[in-house]
Amino acid sequence: MMDESEVLRRRRCLAWLGGLAATWASPPIAAQLAAQHTNGSPLIFGMVPYLPVQQLARLYEPIVGLFEKTMARPCRLSSATDFSQFIERARAGDFDLVGASPHVARILHREEHFIPMVRATAPLEPLILVPQASPIHQLKGLAQQSLLVADPFAVHVLIALRHLRDQGLVPGRDVKLLVAGTQRNGVQRMLKGDAAAAVGSASTLALLPAELSSRFRVLAAAPKGLTPMAYLAHPRLRAQVDKLSQNLLAFSSSKEGQVLLKETQHEGLSPLTAAEMVSVDPLVVEYYKQRSAN
Repeated sequence: MMDESEVLRRRRCLAWLGGLAATWASPPIAAQLAAQHTNGSPLIFGMVPYLPVQQLARLYEPIVGLFEKTMARPCRLSSATDFSQFIERARAGDFDLVGASPHVARILHREEHFIPMVRATAPLEPLILVPQASPIHQLKGLAQQSLLVADPFAVHVLIALRHLRDQGLVPGRDVKLLVAGTQRNGVQRMLKGDAAAAVGSASTLALLPAELSSRFRVLAAAPKGLTPMAYLAHPRLRAQVDKLSQNLLAFSSSKEGQVLLKETQHEGLSPLTAAEMVSVDPLVVEYYKQRSAN
């Protein structure tokens, strides 16, 4: 017998597969949440856990400062233990603003009515890695091997898993998945021999120290995704979205913004359109399929 969370997950998956517009929070609940976030309370900027929270806090401190100045309110960064918990926290109204992977952004946009603001202009580049000395030189060499991933529901992982399936390797059947928590942990464990390969994204891998990055090579590059980072606002901030978006775009051209974009490997910022959000739907379906399989 399925528990309530499994029933809800399957309902959401069916909604996406059928192209239905689903709303999962009632207006009274939404009104209660909005009332709790008065002008005097701190803004909460939710960032997807693609790096350890201490590193996220350091990297995105300038964005936190920008939100504080724009809204004339204190702001602090928060995250979650994994992507699934991050989505549930966002559903619960914990975040006023979010920085999210494209499939998470689309889920929050469609299901919770978060408002798209801007996105990083760099494409998302998922990579499948092996140690420098690995005898594996083709993807088929991963058959019956283990693959380390930061989180099976992270967008760069979903793209890589689809790529493996397209090449005839079914994740979970032909390739065993091991969860590492972060990309850095995945690389380190791979280099220790815990798995034959690991999945990473080019932008995050570029942040690794040289003593790690010099010890692995790219086995295969999966198809590129829309963006590594999208910024959205909770519906309760609808009146401030234009100002927030404009200030984010202006920030990307500032000296401080250029430093941040270089450190995150995000290149630049551009407006995030509704059409771009819709283009991510196939990855959302893949996300729910993976949730159903786990």
